[in-house]
Amino acid sequence: MKIYLLFFWLLLSTSLFGQSDSAKSVMLSILNSIEKTPAYECDVKIILDVKFIKMKERFGRMFYTSSDKVDYKIKGFAFLPKKELTSSSSELLKKDFIAISMPSQTIREEKCSVIKVIPMDLESTIVTGQFWINNKNEISRMTFITKENGAFTADLFYENIKYNLPKKLIVSFNVKDQKLPALITGDLEGYSSDESFEEVSKGIIEINYSNHLFKNL
Repeated sequence: MKIYLLFFWLLLSTSLFGQSDSAKSVMLSILNSIEKTPAYECDVKIILDVKFIKMKERFGRMFYTSSDKVDYKIKGFAFLPKKELTSSSSELLKKDFIAISMPSQTIREEKCSVIKVIPMDLESTIVTGQFWINNKNEISRMTFITKENGAFTADLFYENIKYNLPKKLIVSFNVKDQKLPALITGDLEGYSSDESFEEVSKGIIEINYSNHLFKNL
């Protein structure tokens, strides 16, 4: 039944908006840029904002080897699922997909093209993704709906770092879709089990990147 509903939705989407070769070309161009990024490491600062969890800022190091191999070394902290936070876009674009041009929108006072991406691989962990692309061909925002870990949105902020890497990433997610406190592990300053998930709608993880060290340059 789920497969029939998926294909019905695909047919409806493509009939309303139409798959665009130019939209797919844009996404493939972005994938190409991601894949050209050399290995690097950088400092990271993590800020968690969830109503019933108290945790101080965490500092550590991120090690980027490739788009599907990213590791964080942060004492007393780990966030899950790592895959969605670091490589969902490249995972989604590496296999066959449908790209649909949507009406443009303004993100942070900047007009962006909006492209919905639907994977053709029924085994994909991602049901659908949507990207907001600014006039510099950078991803300003991306939203993913996953099969097992709910939906989340990532806002990307840039500041003259090589290879169009973001300076800051703010990921918002629906707390009720996540298996909290399994979403994060580590030393928490406080956790209130009295809070009702029904009263807490969203959580935010802010990741700041700095002091990039590129390898093999």
